[in-house]
Amino acid sequence: MKDVIVIGGGLAGLQAAVMAAKAGEETLVLDSGQSLVLNTSNIQNLVGHDTVAGGELLTSGKQKVEAFDGEIKEEEVESLERTDSGLKVSSEESEYEAEYVIIASAGDLSYIEIDVEFEEGVDDPYMMDQHVTTDDSNKAAEKVYTAGLANSWEHQTSVAIGDGAKAAVNLLSEKYGEPYDDHDM
Repeated sequence: MKDVIVIGGGLAGLQAAVMAAKAGEETLVLDSGQSLVLNTSNIQNLVGHDTVAGGELLTSGKQKVEAFDGEIKEEEVESLERTDSGLKVSSEESEYEAEYVIIASAGDLSYIEIDVEFEEGVDDPYMMDQHVTTDDSNKAAEKVYTAGLANSWEHQTSVAIGDGAKAAVNLLSEKYGEPYDDHDM
């Protein structure tokens, strides 16, 4: 059983996975390989970068996840369901169990078979038909958090990265029973 499974390997998902893996949680990212940021070649609104392509950010994020012993698999998720022992995420290739899940996928959310609420999307070319409703901590259900376009209308790169960090920090705070701090010295 994994500690954390992140569904979606875009910027929100990778940032969430970096935070979880860095905290020592056994972390698995399941990624369809279809991140929207791959279509962006000239991102100019990130601190620390004059300009950067979306693909470069994804490559860097994947390297960072793996540097903290996180695992990334290119598999499209077919279902997320609750079991007696936790949460089960299934793809065409395999089934995985986890204590916690972060939903960070953009696109079709019909694979979610647990009790969460949805809200309608907004009319915008980068938006989804629906989003998962969460509380202020990005929590959607017991031991399930969301990040990026899975729960937000904001599709800016920096917002997605921050939202992934927020979901992971709040998940870790819940798991540890105290506010989680991640400050490098």
